[in-house]
Amino acid sequence: MARVGAVVAAVFIVSIFQVHVSADPSCPDAGAESHTGCEDPIKGGAPFDMWELARSWTPGFCASGGKRTCSKKECAVSGMELMLTLHGMWPSYSTPVGSQDSTSRRALRSNGGACFWPQDCSKPSWYPASASWSYDASLLPKDPSYEKLAPAWYDDGLGVHEWSKHGTCAAWFDASGSKAGLDQAGYYQAMFDLATKEGTPDALREAAGGELALSELQSIFGGPKAVALGCTSSCQLVQVLTCYAQGDTSAGPAIATECPCTGVRDSHYDNSCAEEHACDTVKILSPDQTGCGGQPGPSPGPGPMPPSCATQCCEGYAGPDCAFDADCKQYSNCLRCAHSGHCTDVPLEPTV
Repeated sequence: MARVGAVVAAVFIVSIFQVHVSADPSCPDAGAESHTGCEDPIKGGAPFDMWELARSWTPGFCASGGKRTCSKKECAVSGMELMLTLHGMWPSYSTPVGSQDSTSRRALRSNGGACFWPQDCSKPSWYPASASWSYDASLLPKDPSYEKLAPAWYDDGLGVHEWSKHGTCAAWFDASGSKAGLDQAGYYQAMFDLATKEGTPDALREAAGGELALSELQSIFGGPKAVALGCTSSCQLVQVLTCYAQGDTSAGPAIATECPCTGVRDSHYDNSCAEEHACDTVKILSPDQTGCGGQPGPSPGPGPMPPSCATQCCEGYAGPDCAFDADCKQYSNCLRCAHSGHCTDVPLEPTV
């Protein structure tokens, strides 16, 4: 489910020689495994039963690939916002196809025949002849709030990849292809509605420019079983992934559900922040820390902090220590106390 060459560079690849120790006892290999999808498995008799909603922490994504990612319109520092933006909504399997007879995830990996998600699906028989099967950008919802929520879709053409690889499979509800799934317009609407409903937690916004303990970041989204978190090799947050059941009687995401260990939480693409040796704490970059737009990019600040910034808030740096907003009033340029425990000059944006 890679994001066309960009997020691949963002995810830390675990050495095959390393013994992995997980902080999540319910998923001993959290963040350590490689998984693949398979072509058109639903038509072969394996309808999917789960959806994954993938959203990007845009500053982390933009910082992950240097000039390659900085060149994207969504990575313009002047327009970047402190919010989770839409990557995609992916049909998936809560139990990988071909794994039902295997009780060992180690055996499943060596099997090589398991399918963790469907991709590149053919057109089902129910699909209306008048509805577009090829990607059609004109079917994206026309709403300024959606353009803000999904800049990669509206500005950088991400939908070309996402519809053909994942959206086509959303059109299937059962193995026969006779029961209606989601057409292209319906897929977009369901995806944007879900991302809007989930929004961006205030605690994540407030941490921008600083860092959070991995366990604290997981708790913001309901705990380690409820979310998979993707990081760069420098432990900078790139992606947040949550899981939902397929509707019982109609297509589309229903209630939020636990993300399975096998296939999601053990994936080093989806859950690389959980790699024990990599991310005890996770950096939550601010737009000015991306390295895009002519700005230097190390975190937690764009270079060595000037001495004067120890007693005031400076753009791109974690400010003085604080516990409450009132603690920051004594410092120049400081607006509030961020969740990171540092004063910040970044205003708190309203939740979208």
